[in-house]
Amino acid sequence: MLIVSGTIEFDPEDHDAAAELFRPLVEATLEEPGNGTYGFWADLDQPGRFRVYEEWESAEAMAEHMASDHMLAFLTGMGSLRATGGTGIFQHAVSESVRLM
Repeated sequence: MLIVSGTIEFDPEDHDAAAELFRPLVEATLEEPGNGTYGFWADLDQPGRFRVYEEWESAEAMAEHMASDHMLAFLTGMGSLRATGGTGIFQHAVSESVRLM
């Protein structure tokens, strides 16, 4: 399993535009084969900062996602937003998961 986690930051004035850009991406991605979960969550204390979290069954499933039309539309839309230097998104390979609760 692959987990992608991190933060992406925009100028606070672009917060609402970023949220609107995320909605169709999340909706389409959650329907993709091999996706366990996918989302962006707003930081309650820092407008423009979002937490990114994704789970993928395989590298192939994630590669198909990265080549999808909805990902291309998202990346194109990102060009109109002012991202800041606080962005850091990381991929983790996970060999085992244990339920805690």
